[in-house]
Amino acid sequence: MPVYEYKCTKCGEHFEIVSSHATRDEKAVCSACGGRDVTQVFGGFKVGISRTKVNPGTFERPRGGQTKYNPPSKG
Repeated sequence: MPVYEYKCTKCGEHFEIVSSHATRDEKAVCSACGGRDVTQVFGGFKVGISRTKVNPGTFERPRGGQTKYNPPSKG
């Protein structure tokens, strides 16, 4: 389930809710004052990507063996 961040326009409280997209508006109630006059805050997000996709060969592990570090070439 996605996490949505809101700010209450009445008291200024920041809060988060975990909800599906369809029910997020009905669950967006301020946790401090109970107000429903809230604004959604758009914050940062995390993108999951493998280190080997960013820098191929540097962090690859041989199959069935010990982990070997291959430092990147300087140049």
